[in-house]
Amino acid sequence: MTKFYFDGQGVDARPDETVLDALLREGHPVNYSCKKGRCKTCLVQHLEGELMAGAQRGLTSRLKENHYLCSCQCRPTQGLKLKSVLAQDLFIPAKLYSKEYLSDSVVKLKIEAAEKIEHKAGQHINLRRFDGLTRSYSITNGAYSEFIELHVRRKYNGQFSDWLFNHASIGENILIQGPWGDCCYSTDFVDDTLILIGSGTGLGSVYGIARDALVSGHRGEIYLYHGARNFEELYQHSTLLKMMMEYRNFTYQACIESDNEGEEHLSGRVLQGDPFDVAMSRHPFDRSIPCDSQNRFYLCGEPSFVSKGQETIFLNGTPLDRVHVLSFDYKDLRSRARD
Repeated sequence: MTKFYFDGQGVDARPDETVLDALLREGHPVNYSCKKGRCKTCLVQHLEGELMAGAQRGLTSRLKENHYLCSCQCRPTQGLKLKSVLAQDLFIPAKLYSKEYLSDSVVKLKIEAAEKIEHKAGQHINLRRFDGLTRSYSITNGAYSEFIELHVRRKYNGQFSDWLFNHASIGENILIQGPWGDCCYSTDFVDDTLILIGSGTGLGSVYGIARDALVSGHRGEIYLYHGARNFEELYQHSTLLKMMMEYRNFTYQACIESDNEGEEHLSGRVLQGDPFDVAMSRHPFDRSIPCDSQNRFYLCGEPSFVSKGQETIFLNGTPLDRVHVLSFDYKDLRSRARD
């Protein structure tokens, strides 16, 4: 056992436990979500004691200077002293400005922050409601808007997403933290071929990245692939078809797992199949040839989809700095842990 201290209370950590694991096991009400150091909802503050490498990985210089760390990435050391973080230290006030239902399960939210926040599509923010419950959501618009837009899917057994979808009212006061992440467009990529692949509401991020590129005057080709379970979940289908008509260098392809209404929706812009497989068939590469391609990939969506795609692209010769990813790592809502 390794003994550390949290808000003055001693905590005995078992071998291979993180600080977060030990706190949760002993019943401390610590916010967390992804457990991978991405969402930043489990931040605590370092007071004394040795910090193992990696505890502050991915944090901004300001957060590091103020001694914050991710409890899910911190391995306890003997005598380590930590304290919980007050919401007002890391979050700023905001309110829900508008809600627009994009489908039976997806809602678009506009968040108005109390102060100016520089943000880009492909980053994410943390939302904190009145009772302290906190979740991460990806941003779907760039800084050209005064609002932060989010596409939120109502998830089965999801406390926060159900609240946002069914109960949160216009004008609702919330707190926000961030933004985080770098799965974004940069004007340095202006001549690259952008291949954007999103599954589910990962579409919101790649759609926003495409808009950022087009608004910035992107000169290269832009290809966007959206994967959904059925035609009804292609919730931006008409909007993306209109974008194709407006911008000559933008191409959109929808991919569905199944078509519940037979073949009537299957056409050149709606195919059955995995969006990653369809994209790779249209943008082939050969790992035996040195990569001098201008292709730049963006993958957004469920963790298994993103990690598999990132690995495949990298192993076939594309440098990692040309593969941008945003993985939707959710809090585990199962009543029993997976074996």
